Amino acid sequence: MKYAEGNDKLGKNCFVVSRPVGDTCPSSCAFLGNGCYAEQSEKIYPGVRPAGMQNLITEKNRIRSMIIEAKRKNRSIRFMERGDWLLNGELDLNFVNNVASACESIISDGDTLPKMWFYTHVYDERIPKKLGKYFSIFASIHNADHMKEAKSKGFTKFAWCDSDEKVAPKRPKNKIKADAWRAALPKLVILEGEKFVTCPEIRRGRSFVTCTGTKDSNACNMCLDQEKPNVLFPSH
Repeated sequence: MKYAEGNDKLGKNCFVVSRPVGDTCPSSCAFLGNGCYAEQSEKIYPGVRPAGMQNLITEKNRIRSMIIEAKRKNRSIRFMERGDWLLNGELDLNFVNNVASACESIISDGDTLPKMWFYTHVYDERIPKKLGKYFSIFASIHNADHMKEAKSKGFTKFAWCDSDEKVAPKRPKNKIKADAWRAALPKLVILEGEKFVTCPEIRRGRSFVTCTGTKDSNACNMCLDQEKPNVLFPSH
């Protein structure tokens, strides 16, 4: 299984698993062809897309080895940093089953899993059903209709992407204005009757907070915990 070790946003204390953007994403994704950071990364860095392509072919034992290595290094794992759970427009059930089998085999041996998490635009009931007990899973949503659909498929946690800028305007590029923008962001909002915590990395900046921490930033760890609340991503 191809993986990287952390990045500027996620911090350095995690393994990062990605797949090719577009090939594995739903065509309905609001970001696809519309400012997707992962799509831009593939265009800017020549080695990124080929690395993700390697994860179109998966094997249970390679996934298992990666998870065990993450545990040995005291790392969490962020699945789908780029890409998603589809292949040729359908749920990549082979991949889902291989990941689930790898996790179950580790547990069956009496071991425990590292913290693992992902966000997905694929609202398929088989994702929470097969992976929910191993991962902290967020359905990536942009509006109330998305939440309703995701809930109907068994998702219980949500990452609200404020692409419509209903909570806050898009982050300014000017640093001084961006700092003021961050200071004005709410820590907690109620959307469609659900509590959402504004992403601390966005609200405070990655020089203070990253998902898993660095030598210069604190670890947030919120999304890694299955018991923690929904997260709001202001437009940035």
